[in-house]
Amino acid sequence: MLRSLLIERMGLKTHVEKREMPVYALTVAKGGPKFSESTTQGPEVTRQEKGVVIVERASLSELAAELSGKVFDRPVIDGTGLKGRYDVRLDMAAIMTASQVDRSDPATVMMTALQDQMGLKVVPRRDQVDVLVIDHAEKTPAGN
Repeated sequence: MLRSLLIERMGLKTHVEKREMPVYALTVAKGGPKFSESTTQGPEVTRQEKGVVIVERASLSELAAELSGKVFDRPVIDGTGLKGRYDVRLDMAAIMTASQVDRSDPATVMMTALQDQMGLKVVPRRDQVDVLVIDHAEKTPAGN
């Protein structure tokens, strides 16, 4: 709805292109994954309950997208090669009580939770990412 309004009122013109940029890649850590495939049907659901992040029926690509821009300062991509949908519980409260974790940095806390509880490692690298490029927008909106 917002996009169509910007196109209509501001003459917005955009395109998507791939650009190489810094990303974080979810990869399988030594020891392998510590989660199993979901046994229920339905759409992906993410919620938080008392310090626990619960993700149900999500692909790892969806999990990566959920982490992008919310916890990490760059896009997160799925580099695991694992297909399927998974149920995941990340007990952030347990990680926060660990003395060796820098609790002031949410990204460090999440990296620790992903590795310890899911068997996934977050690796910085450069990769091709879809970027929305604005080609044109009017300075003044068109009338109603």
